[in-house]
Amino acid sequence: MPEEGRGAAPDIDAIRSFAELALHPIVVVAGPTHRLLYANPAFAAACGQDCAEPDCRPTAELFPAFAEGGHLAPLDLVRTTGRPFRAEARRLPFGGPDRLWDVDAVAIRARDGIITGVLVQLHDVTALRGRLRQAEAATAMLEAVLEHAPIGLAIAGPEGGLQRLSRHGLAFAGRGLAECLTGGPAADGWAATRGEGQPEVLPLARALTQGEAVVREPWLLRAWDGTERSLECSAAPVRDCAGRIAGGILAWTDPPEAGIGLDARYRALVEAGALAVWTAAADGAVVSFGGWGQFTGQTPAQSVGWGWLQAVHPEDRGRVRADWAASVASGEIYEAEYRLRGPGGAWRWTAVRAAPLRDMRGQIVEWLGVNTDIDARKRAARALRDSEARFRTLAEAMPHLVWQTDANGEPDYVNSRWRELTGLDLPQLRGGGWLDAVHPEDRQPLAAAWAAARGATQDYDVDARLRDHEGRYRWHRVKAAPVCNAAGIVRHWVGTCTDTEERHIAEDRLREALAAREQLAREADHRIKNSLQLVAALLRLQAGRVEEPAAREALEAATARVQAVAEAHRALQQSPDFRNIRLSDMLRELAAGAAVHHPAADIRTAAPETLTLDAERAIPLALILSELVTQALRHGGPRGGPVRLSARLDEGAILAEVECHGDGAGCGSKAGLGQTVVKALARQIAATLTEGEGRVTLRLLQEPG
Repeated sequence: MPEEGRGAAPDIDAIRSFAELALHPIVVVAGPTHRLLYANPAFAAACGQDCAEPDCRPTAELFPAFAEGGHLAPLDLVRTTGRPFRAEARRLPFGGPDRLWDVDAVAIRARDGIITGVLVQLHDVTALRGRLRQAEAATAMLEAVLEHAPIGLAIAGPEGGLQRLSRHGLAFAGRGLAECLTGGPAADGWAATRGEGQPEVLPLARALTQGEAVVREPWLLRAWDGTERSLECSAAPVRDCAGRIAGGILAWTDPPEAGIGLDARYRALVEAGALAVWTAAADGAVVSFGGWGQFTGQTPAQSVGWGWLQAVHPEDRGRVRADWAASVASGEIYEAEYRLRGPGGAWRWTAVRAAPLRDMRGQIVEWLGVNTDIDARKRAARALRDSEARFRTLAEAMPHLVWQTDANGEPDYVNSRWRELTGLDLPQLRGGGWLDAVHPEDRQPLAAAWAAARGATQDYDVDARLRDHEGRYRWHRVKAAPVCNAAGIVRHWVGTCTDTEERHIAEDRLREALAAREQLAREADHRIKNSLQLVAALLRLQAGRVEEPAAREALEAATARVQAVAEAHRALQQSPDFRNIRLSDMLRELAAGAAVHHPAADIRTAAPETLTLDAERAIPLALILSELVTQALRHGGPRGGPVRLSARLDEGAILAEVECHGDGAGCGSKAGLGQTVVKALARQIAATLTEGEGRVTLRLLQEPG
């Protein structure tokens, strides 16, 4: 992890390219104090502060409530471990006390894998949690209806199989009768029939196959022993959000003794569900309302007949009256959506459905209708349309190529910049036609990466060359991200293509310059090595002509030191990156150099081939080891054993050792210039020098401190 204020920084421009358009808050922080590097407009809007210029200040300074509430602690784990963090339905100190947020935090890494920051995304799930609570309340209400409704109720799947049965329905005639009415096996021998000329298809079967709503249809049930029972059956399909039939509901009661109407207790249960339930005469004039007053503020006297139309929005009133009159005349089920004025004067969208109730002769005697509040759904649909319009406006204003596909990756939108650059319009891009704009060498990897991103539902980020309308290719960074619904299912993909041709040209030039510089450095180092070897040869020649033993010994020591530096440079030339020296190469070169002065010496080396040390410390280390080997060979005596020169890694530190055996004075440094050189160089590279029986050990950190 880079220290505070050091190391690589996240690519904020790349993050901004998608975060600026995001509708949910996104921030980027870095360092132990969580310096705020970037916050998108959605975050600024949510927290009510201008975050356009965060000035890299600590988050605790900008938003003290976050630190006080312990909301920054998870970011420390992401920053230090690299593991993503996710929390659901958190209350955060902005946006209002009742808002709930899902929090996702992931580490941002540089190309070398070092964590440079943390990307935090917040998703407002207040409405989703509210809908979940509503769904739970609706489930509880269904359970209450099945438990307490004083009629037979059965819920069937799309194939007609009985899934749920009310308690009253079981007590009414047992499960066998219910299975008979739903079209299943009649365990108790029941058979359902109707009068002459009447359809014999059961109400639930018609609801499931034809989508028909059946209301109070008389049926006669006959048991195997001749017992007969008359019932009134109602059925309706249950549709999913796409309008497909997902099941059905069947209700049955004994025929009323007189008149036609709903059971009072059942009406109370329905009205408890915040629905307006009403009945109308055969001519369409409303007779009674249940819950209408709470829904609209009208009194019963104001709403009966055709007075209820005064609660309908003036723009919808004429259409509603005409459609209702047409349904009354045709006897067909009435369905509509319109706005109603509430008690406070606000207009709210409502969905209405009404079905005719017929007598035994098939004549309509009254209508039963239900109004449901759909204002939230309408507002959500309008907000979605507005959001898409804003997206189109932003996409057309952006200098990038902007595109969108459906959940399967089929293009359904490109901005004008795309069309101007490539000359390809939307119909030409479908069916894989977009690959025609990609360089032939980039098509296969680009298509494979796109397929992998769609399969894993993850962001997509690659470089590829795109062809303009004149046939020229330019490098672009192609990025895309999935847009999911509340259930996490991909709705569509949004992507951008940003021109990076100049960056690629600059990178190519930089690589060429680096390669040239490295070649120049290698050539210079080669010349340095040759020059040092020349100096060593001259010193060796001079030492051979000096008769004074002390002077000759001093010249030989100087020759060995110069030779050690030359051998370190030779090892550096063998380095793959020209910045670090393989210690195994350096030890072998030192042994070979020492053997020149001591042909009979037995010098053995050992070091892992992967163990390296930076050149700035490797050359002083080579001088130290050369000095110690020279002393070991010089003072080892006539029967001196082998000299072992080794290096290894031990708990993050490099241990370099010179070990000798024999009857001589050993490997320790002797008083004089050699001792001074060894200790001075050891201090220079921050190495710890330890002398033992026949062994000298240097310990230094693998990475510079």
